[in-house]
Amino acid sequence: MLKNKWTLSSIVVILLSIFLYINLENNSLIQDETNTNLENVTNEEMEIVITQNPNIFPMRIALANRYFEEFDYSSALGHFMYIVQNSNDTSYVSFSLAQIGWMVYESGDKNTALRYIEESIKTLPTSSIAKTYKGIIFIQDETTRFEGKQILTELLLNSDIALDDKKVIEEILNSYEK
Repeated sequence: MLKNKWTLSSIVVILLSIFLYINLENNSLIQDETNTNLENVTNEEMEIVITQNPNIFPMRIALANRYFEEFDYSSALGHFMYIVQNSNDTSYVSFSLAQIGWMVYESGDKNTALRYIEESIKTLPTSSIAKTYKGIIFIQDETTRFEGKQILTELLLNSDIALDDKKVIEEILNSYEK
């Protein structure tokens, strides 16, 4: 049973990483707001620009997401925390809270992670990334599995979620149908 639990958890983490990598633009809706193609800018160059312009939130989120995708959570955390503490844009704040929540969950603190994710949803009730994280966390625990399935199933009905994201959610749901 324990081996199966770890296998399922590993599958969920891998699927989530793929989900975030492929659909980061769709989930955050933030990249559209930048005029600079950040693909050709290094992390170090972005850090310099952010140091000189700390409230350049779209670039700060883009850099934090790079670190997040690389599992360099210690580098990502400061940027997400800065956004939470200094931005007035609810979409930036909600997204950052959700990302912080997932990083905290990955560190093993489920209860604190859920508090960040709940705050993300409270800040922006339509946050699909926060709801996805909550659904994934809940579906992995037998005591909240039913609610996790409900959350993820509702996300499948959301027309704002990309088809690729829906496929990942379906895979997660299918892995817990047994």
